[in-house]
Amino acid sequence: MCGIFGISQSKLKPINFDNILQDIKIYVDTSQKRGSDTFGLSFKLEDEIIVFKSNEKPSEAIQKKNYKEFLGKFLKNKINKNLIMIGQTRLVTNGSKFSYFNNQPLETENIVGVHNGIFANLEEEKSEKTKNYESYDVKSDSLLFYENISKFLNDKDFTKNFFEYLKNISGNFSIAFHLLNENKIFISSNCGSLFYYNDEDIFTFASEKKFILDYLRNSNLIKKKDIDSSKVKKCLQQIIIFDLDQKTLKEIDLTKNFNDPKIKIDYERKINIKNNLKYDSNKIKNLKRCSKCILPETYPFIKFNSNNVCNYCENYEKQNFLGEEKLFRYLEKFRSKNGEPDCLVGLSGGRDSTYGLHLLKTKYKMNPIAYTFDWGLTTDISRINAAKICGKLGVEHIIRSADIEKKREYVKKNLFSWLKRPHLGMLPIIQVGDKGFYDHGRKLSKELNLKLVVHCTGYQLEQREFFLGFAGINQKLKNNQRMYSYDFFNKLKMLYWYSLQFLLNPHYLNSALLDNFDGFLASFIRKDDFLHLYNYEKWDESLMIKTLNEEYNWTNDISYGKNQWRMGDGQTAFNNFVYYTLAGFSEYDNFRSNQIREDLITRSEAIKLCEEDNKIKYDTLKNFSEIIGFNLDNVLSKISSLEKLY
Repeated sequence: MCGIFGISQSKLKPINFDNILQDIKIYVDTSQKRGSDTFGLSFKLEDEIIVFKSNEKPSEAIQKKNYKEFLGKFLKNKINKNLIMIGQTRLVTNGSKFSYFNNQPLETENIVGVHNGIFANLEEEKSEKTKNYESYDVKSDSLLFYENISKFLNDKDFTKNFFEYLKNISGNFSIAFHLLNENKIFISSNCGSLFYYNDEDIFTFASEKKFILDYLRNSNLIKKKDIDSSKVKKCLQQIIIFDLDQKTLKEIDLTKNFNDPKIKIDYERKINIKNNLKYDSNKIKNLKRCSKCILPETYPFIKFNSNNVCNYCENYEKQNFLGEEKLFRYLEKFRSKNGEPDCLVGLSGGRDSTYGLHLLKTKYKMNPIAYTFDWGLTTDISRINAAKICGKLGVEHIIRSADIEKKREYVKKNLFSWLKRPHLGMLPIIQVGDKGFYDHGRKLSKELNLKLVVHCTGYQLEQREFFLGFAGINQKLKNNQRMYSYDFFNKLKMLYWYSLQFLLNPHYLNSALLDNFDGFLASFIRKDDFLHLYNYEKWDESLMIKTLNEEYNWTNDISYGKNQWRMGDGQTAFNNFVYYTLAGFSEYDNFRSNQIREDLITRSEAIKLCEEDNKIKYDTLKNFSEIIGFNLDNVLSKISSLEKLY
């Protein structure tokens, strides 16, 4: 989500302004891989402190004249003093980047600190507390955290009180702060997304081990030919206290039995959506549907036999799970013997990936690192759920972000290009930006030298033939077929069809073009070389929900309704609204039909569930429009006026 870093230099080494600027640049260039929206630094020299914040891209901010002048006035001509510097490169997920109080480092009366992660159980307290900051548009649980621990400084034992406070934090966190009246740095993490290095008179920390190694190899402050990488240690379930005056480093173990209080999340929003959502509910209900599943006559390439059973039911083959024993044997080849990380796990924060991480850690005794690719439409609830499980399991969680502003702009361009010439076969282009998830997994596994990448996918309930069907492609999916292995002729036909649409609608020829093409390559061309967990482990929805609720206090996104499938994707509700409005069915009808074929639910249960699934999700639609930046009323009016397939 964000990158945090810091450098501490003893007064035994003279301060060189140019060297410090260069060392900061090293950390900025690496850390902004985790967040590139804003940038901030805090410097402490003995009893002097300054804070610099910029709402520009970090690598651009440090090139500006005001940055160098500001730091120069503070640092130049000052030698033989203890120096503490902490910084953050921020990925904006909530709260405007144009507000000083939303950006980091955060300041209280006696603490300056940075934070990466989510304090999942501070939401209710935050909503009440930040009423005092309404004029500043403060939405920061990080600020509340530091305000709370600031109170302990008046007590005799700050460290003990701080320790007890952390025990009651739910979620995942990596924090770093220094005190105004002492030359000490405190860092702590319950998920392992924080590393540190201490050697002689230098103490440094960062969100990833690679960042520290890159820093040590190129630093102007640390003049060493050989860097001992084993000295870069992970901060996991620990509080690390570095005292510059005493030149001591103290390690305090944190309990792994985190209290996980219930979270109250307020989803009541003022919604001003006109009554322009027009589709004929009676016509949709009266559509001819398969007598076995619930797919309607508007489904692409559908045919019914004499018993009114559709061809998708006739051709369906139940999933052949490879089994737990085979999975255990396969994982044994990678399982570490000393507790070091042995696999990389894709974590979206949805129920399937969260439960999969649970299985790998607890059942299969793996030592995973979780990673998330935030492409701009990841929901806050999915972030909270990811934070909860990583924090409780003590799993390091690496979040890599795209250029969020660009990605959201691409979504907007694709949406409005689609509206110029609407076609259901082209609707998936709105969500094509998330396909970088897989490529980032490949890149990160190489950086971390992990040979195994696991994705918590692989059950064929998610097969959606209509995505390609509306594009005129009749790809018969059998036994959880991966997209890269689709029929070669169909791939060529697909490429031709999409190219034709781009020519027929030149609005698609915009700045999003290369990103769209890369999404196509990631989906259909690049070979899938990951382990898909649910190819082996049987997908059991009831067990999954029970485990997440009881062991991790799973937070449901009530704006998505009772069905939490796909709740981590901010544009899903919009696409399903379009499909349901124009074709009389959505992804949910497809999902429930596959459940029927797997004998997981009855047809009557599926009908009842879909009535709930397909209700218009006003909150989610509104949130999507606000994030992307378009007038929801106008777009919904346009969609509602389009010709229907029923």
